[in-house]
Amino acid sequence: MRKASWLVCGGLVLTLWGWAKADQGFTTELRSMGYSLIPAPQKVTLDGGQVTVDCTWDVVSEVAGDHIALRRLGSGARELHGLDFSGTGKGRVILRLEPGAVMEAANPALKEQAYRLRISPSLIEVTGNGDAGLFYGVQSLLQLLRGEPGGPCFAPSGTIVDWPALELRFIHWDTKHHQDRPETLRRYLDWAAFFKVNAIGFEIEDKYEYPRHPVIGAPGAFTRQEMQELTAYALERFIQLVPQIQAPAHMAYVLKHDQFAHLRSDGSNYQACMCDEEAMELIQDMYQDLIDATPGMKYFHASTDEVYYAGICKKCRRPYNDENRSQAWVDYVRRMHSWLAERGRRMLCWVEYPLLAEQILQLPQDLLDGVTYPDPEYIRNKNKVGMEGLAYSSIQGSELLFPNYFPCTYRGVENSGRLTEIPQAVPDRRALGARLIGTYAAAWDDSGLHNETFWLGWATVAQYGWTPDKPALEQSVADFMDVFYAPGNGDMTEIYRSLIEGARFFESSLDRVPSAEAPPAYGNPYGKGRNTTRIDLRLEPPALPFGWDMYIIAEPTFSRRYGQILARAREQRLQLDRTIYALEGRLDRKVRNRYNLDVLLSIACFERHFVEMLLGLERVEKLCLEASKAFSEEDARRAAGHMVAAHNQVKKILEDRSEMWGRLKAVWGKSRFEKGREFGGRKFVHKLDDLKDHFADRRPGLEYMLAPYERMGLEDWNRRLAGFIESFAKSHGFEPQGLEK
Repeated sequence: MRKASWLVCGGLVLTLWGWAKADQGFTTELRSMGYSLIPAPQKVTLDGGQVTVDCTWDVVSEVAGDHIALRRLGSGARELHGLDFSGTGKGRVILRLEPGAVMEAANPALKEQAYRLRISPSLIEVTGNGDAGLFYGVQSLLQLLRGEPGGPCFAPSGTIVDWPALELRFIHWDTKHHQDRPETLRRYLDWAAFFKVNAIGFEIEDKYEYPRHPVIGAPGAFTRQEMQELTAYALERFIQLVPQIQAPAHMAYVLKHDQFAHLRSDGSNYQACMCDEEAMELIQDMYQDLIDATPGMKYFHASTDEVYYAGICKKCRRPYNDENRSQAWVDYVRRMHSWLAERGRRMLCWVEYPLLAEQILQLPQDLLDGVTYPDPEYIRNKNKVGMEGLAYSSIQGSELLFPNYFPCTYRGVENSGRLTEIPQAVPDRRALGARLIGTYAAAWDDSGLHNETFWLGWATVAQYGWTPDKPALEQSVADFMDVFYAPGNGDMTEIYRSLIEGARFFESSLDRVPSAEAPPAYGNPYGKGRNTTRIDLRLEPPALPFGWDMYIIAEPTFSRRYGQILARAREQRLQLDRTIYALEGRLDRKVRNRYNLDVLLSIACFERHFVEMLLGLERVEKLCLEASKAFSEEDARRAAGHMVAAHNQVKKILEDRSEMWGRLKAVWGKSRFEKGREFGGRKFVHKLDDLKDHFADRRPGLEYMLAPYERMGLEDWNRRLAGFIESFAKSHGFEPQGLEK
């Protein structure tokens, strides 16, 4: 089971059930009054009135002065609403802890997170069963406040009684192909807490220094002190920062180093030999390094992701077959579970293929399944063991540029979009009898997407981990847009649609050809040596317009090959132009998460450049055809003029690309370090994963995004055209005019 990470779609985004009219027929009582709250609360009783909250209100705290809920109320009111409470008026906000204030929560883990929010004229009471509940109550109040920054705000009069349906709400930080700056991760923790996320699966790979084996850490990787500081920051916000270590598979980040080459399974740097004691001790050393870096955490994610070749190594004694492959997986999990339990960590892993259902009965009871594969036999046997799990949703797998959130078509095949599956993740697994204690929102970095594109998916999965039965997905998306970008930004949904459509257009327009730059893969999920040919993405430029003896011969190869794509390109350009104008307009207003908008704008400009390039090359080909026609009419100067215009058009395409690329790198560099950078005299070691064909793993730097363009060879194409123009003109006794070098 590959956790749906292979699902992609593209092409034109379809109408989304009238999402532009999300308020009609799908509204909760809060939203019908113009208020958004995500996750949606369990119980809401409103009296139809509104309460005015301004800077004269006072904050009365019955908790310690340094309590995170109190500090968050002050900072959030200032940052989100321009309110700096002075205490000079009659209004009061009271914060208190009262165990048992909310009795509806079913177990202690849920009760600790429960809160009650009472809003009335001149008095707002935020009461938490525990510290986490009080913090969440404050977050809900901050989301509900409406008004112009610096002016009075409004809140709905009534009572909210709220608690989570599930204990854990994981989101996934995957850092295979990038490293976020520490300040970025603190900001991510703040926003995750705003959506009541309480666990992060931090797939850190080589972005940690690993003191026991420093060679594993990439240049500039996080130090132990930096990780401990980030862990403390997360814990203060009631978030478990859970290390997620890829092993024994997906270990190219370790096994690419010569020091560990002898630990490879069957010669592949994809997987470590599971029958080699040195390899197992190396993995435990890595686990220990991350345990030391994350004090206070309850969990450890010993990722058993895609261990397709368990037991294939020649050092393994048992024959390699389905049963022994499954047993090798079980043996590994049992060993690491015991090892982690001795160190006070509950082990989380992916309970999936190659594990056979009957061998689940050998697994320990308190192993936490991060995927809860919806197979009835799997679930029956896990229930016999007493195993709990998380409802897994993938919000990104292998799409390029932007996640495929909404319905679309890709190469003629319709797909419902990733978001549509999320509301059913918990109910569907519960219907099969799964014992769920949380949700997991996976955002894989295989294609190198910017993390700013994941917030809609992360928040949506958290929403349906808190209240699985409401609201309708249409409202949840609208609520997210209002909360994340500030009220009145519901039309951001249309911008997301456009970015998705542009990304799918880019992705589906590129040719897929056998790779000329990457070696064959080790295999695929179905076996060693299967489907080993790697694929490159590229476009064929127009045919160069020349032939023997300076005759001008041109063929419409480009327009023939890409005719259907070119027919759609103009519509795409209009749509992206509207999107870019809309994003730039928002940057002139007071909105939240301006950096997020900068990232979206950089992606929109990347998509538009692709469309402009297609249309520009179409014009280039037409000019070459005109040159050929002029030559046949014995007008050499006119023929040369058309070719000069074609050359200058390609030159402009390349200049525009350089400008677009410079802006994108500058924007992305604000939140993350340079990909594949040198640091402290060390160089990044780059070797392609022997199994996975990650789009972002083809280049050590961010230039993987430009690889399809580079494979076109437009620079060389234009140099050759310039040389032909000069030779052609000379052979006819004149100098070419206007040729831009």
